[in-house]
Amino acid sequence: MRKIWKTKLLDKALLVHNLVKRHQVDTTVDLSTLQPRHILIFSTTALGDFLFNSPAIRAVRARYPDALITLIAHQKFTDFLRTGDDWDNLAFWNNKAITIAPLLKELKQYPRPDLALLLHSHEPYDYLCAILSGAKTIIKDNYQDNVPLRDKWLADYTIAFKGHIIQRKLALVQGLGCDINDITMKLPLVLPEKQRNPQPVIGLQLGASTPERCWAPEHFASAAAHILTRHPECHFILIGGPGDTGRAAALLQHLPQALHEKVSNRVGATGLPELCTIINNMDLLITGDTGPLHIAVTVKTPTLGLFVTANPYATGAFQDPHLHQTIYVSRRKSHSELAHVMDVIRPEQVAAKVTEMLEKGIRTLTPEEQLVE
Repeated sequence: MRKIWKTKLLDKALLVHNLVKRHQVDTTVDLSTLQPRHILIFSTTALGDFLFNSPAIRAVRARYPDALITLIAHQKFTDFLRTGDDWDNLAFWNNKAITIAPLLKELKQYPRPDLALLLHSHEPYDYLCAILSGAKTIIKDNYQDNVPLRDKWLADYTIAFKGHIIQRKLALVQGLGCDINDITMKLPLVLPEKQRNPQPVIGLQLGASTPERCWAPEHFASAAAHILTRHPECHFILIGGPGDTGRAAALLQHLPQALHEKVSNRVGATGLPELCTIINNMDLLITGDTGPLHIAVTVKTPTLGLFVTANPYATGAFQDPHLHQTIYVSRRKSHSELAHVMDVIRPEQVAAKVTEMLEKGIRTLTPEEQLVE
């Protein structure tokens, strides 16, 4: 209810603003003939969301090679996004109403935007921000259908879309005349060439965006121990954010001391660019549905994705299916007896799947090997 009243209040404010500023939002334009000089692209949420957006962003860049493109993202990804070549300018916004004014002030240094593309951001402040910036045409990916007070400001949006999020974003920009055939995700930075490891290096991503997506450290420890009984040559790298250091300590506590030499702990010790390099050089990453999974898919590092609370149909690996495996257990009433919903995935399952992948020879490919493929 609170969001409904917020939307109603903002709608009245926008009507007054546009009347005073004599600004008109065009919702009837023929998008296929649009030739914007300045485009705002909003991708202000999680890392994985940005990577899912990257094929659509690339498609927009290709469609409008001469347009000025400003990417609006969350400031925590500054170092990650700084060198991207699908946009000309970077601006930052944390999705909060209180920080709209500084963003608008920053955008004033550029020409007034002709098009705002809201790929993934928080409403109602995202379209409010787009309109206040002076955008003439707004396209938005709606995650909730049939919101008249929002939809009346939009020139286009998808309705009741079913499919992978990458497809969803590409379908949104298709109306602009973009070529949507390239589904591959793209990093905004250049990594060193993949290294060839003498023995398999397996990454264990310990954290996730929410606790319910985290597999327990003791399960990771048990799976690693099982894998090492069959493949003692393997080495493990623990990754995660600063908030996952306790998970790393718990994993090592549950792993036999004799196996600790088989583990390198990088949890909380890397920035995002360095993390991308580490994942690029792994032979396999075991992870839940979280940002590092999508980094691995982007750089063609094989993955084993663990899914319970999310559906891989929408957020799993979409490109290079031969490189990626998934253990997906749909939630059921009987799972309510578990201490944690992800406990439904057992360490023995993960170890068996990893062993199968290793014995089939799924390893990180060097650039030379990729050319041979």
